[in-house]
Amino acid sequence: MIQYILWGISFVTLWLTLVWLNFLYADPVPKKRFTEYPKITFGIPAYNEDATILKTVQSILAAEYPAGKKEIIVVNDGSTDRTAEIVRDFAAKHPGVMLISQKNSGKASALNTALDNSTGDFFAVVDADSRISENSINASIANFSNKNIGAVISRVKVDAPKNFLERIQRFEYIMSSMTRKIMCNFGTLYMTPGVLSVYRVDVLRKVGGFTRDKNNLTEDLEIAMRLKYNGYSIKMEPESITYTNVPSTLSALWRQRVRWARGYIYNHLKYRDMFFAKRHGVYGYFQMPINIIAVLLLVANVGIIAYDLLNRSFDFVFRSITIPDYFWTRITDFPTLQQFILARNIQVYLPIFIGLILGIYLIYFAHRLFKEQFRHQIAPLIAYTIVMPYFSTVNWVSSIVQEVSKAKRKW
Repeated sequence: MIQYILWGISFVTLWLTLVWLNFLYADPVPKKRFTEYPKITFGIPAYNEDATILKTVQSILAAEYPAGKKEIIVVNDGSTDRTAEIVRDFAAKHPGVMLISQKNSGKASALNTALDNSTGDFFAVVDADSRISENSINASIANFSNKNIGAVISRVKVDAPKNFLERIQRFEYIMSSMTRKIMCNFGTLYMTPGVLSVYRVDVLRKVGGFTRDKNNLTEDLEIAMRLKYNGYSIKMEPESITYTNVPSTLSALWRQRVRWARGYIYNHLKYRDMFFAKRHGVYGYFQMPINIIAVLLLVANVGIIAYDLLNRSFDFVFRSITIPDYFWTRITDFPTLQQFILARNIQVYLPIFIGLILGIYLIYFAHRLFKEQFRHQIAPLIAYTIVMPYFSTVNWVSSIVQEVSKAKRKW
């Protein structure tokens, strides 16, 4: 029975991969040449970001775009460190930078405060622990070729990964960039991460700004799905490169991914009317169901593999206890390749092997696509390919349980 389930999962995964890759080299998004530069407001929500906030602001000031067309609004969301003091001193010397302080109300509230005070034609969200590249603004703004484009996102990279966990996440971000590029070409991109996502101000205000629901843990996903719900498209600009800090400890990564997963579940339930809705086209008929199917496939696939490994481990321990010399015989007796293959259930392990090879090829392909270094990354690659699926599966299961049990939502 297990082998049939694994073969089914492998078939669906392979089919989805072929469908996605078919759109990777679709016709590029037409770019718009502005006769004059539109004004852009950069909203930076900040809570206890005194270590990184200046780096973020300075990267915006250094970007290739007319200084008079850049408005930077830092919203100090009740910080208890020196964030407000640092920005206030910096703003006194830089007229284009503004500081607004408010009591701690959450990231979405801080963004709405910046939006309410915005005087730009476009509104760009930049997280206070991130920085943008010199060409990112010009590259992003050129994509607003028609009024139906509500937002343009950048290609996010891990900023100078130092420890092993950060290098593992580097692979995740590269793969996410490829997936988002494919979804952009497919017309189903539905996310606007906080590292330089640019919106039309009139569209943001028309749809009500960022979420005011304090139970919503992922305001970036919510506003993207609301844009899609209202008929606006979202584009990705691969040449707009931005950098973000990622969790450096396992506990921090766990908390971040639980927040992301619970926000994912919450917002898909919130916008459940889009599932198979004719007016939402391929996004409603294909992307929304795939969003759920992908999670179920991950949990099912890893769960089956884990069950098989646990079952074999239990059998090994039981025989080691009950059969004399069984333990040492199995440890010291190295089988030939033929014996090793015959001792395995090929129907179970072949789809696993095919999936592993396919995954490694896609990772290599993504690195080539974005001209990222692939060599000297073997250990993080192995961890990303083999360990992270188990981490993600346990994280998803935990998040689903927390959502079903209505556990308190924490940032």
